Amino acid sequence: MPDHKAQLQTIKIIHLGLMAGPAFLGLVAAFLVLDGSDTREPIEVLDYLSPGYFLFAVGIYPILFKSAIKPAKVEGIDLGKKIATYQTGHIIRLALLEGAALFAGVVVVVNGQLLHLITLGLVLAIMFSKLPSPYLLESELGLSPEEKEKLA
Repeated sequence: MPDHKAQLQTIKIIHLGLMAGPAFLGLVAAFLVLDGSDTREPIEVLDYLSPGYFLFAVGIYPILFKSAIKPAKVEGIDLGKKIATYQTGHIIRLALLEGAALFAGVVVVVNGQLLHLITLGLVLAIMFSKLPSPYLLESELGLSPEEKEKLA
């Protein structure tokens, strides 16, 4: 019998690992910009691409996530398989968001403007709000009462 709590814990570890990269890049970027030793000319188009990528990622990840977990919503599928399908969809969701956060961090370093850390912070906040929990799995997968009990 698979340990469903361990599966959920694995998804949480992956989730936090994917959040750590952008958070670390944001800290490094902030220190580099606040150091003030770089006097390069900013690339203006990046000022528009960073928020544009953010809006694209926030708009598209729910669609891709729902299509990825659709097989898990079929009746009669084992909870372990549902969680594994959820994990795949969740990684897809996080990859889109992580890309937007990393791009914002790179724009901070290249252009030397801390304003793009707001985008990075927003992405990290969205990612944190999607931290896997039994309740989140219940609501996104539509689990039965028996399945909810196995996760609790």
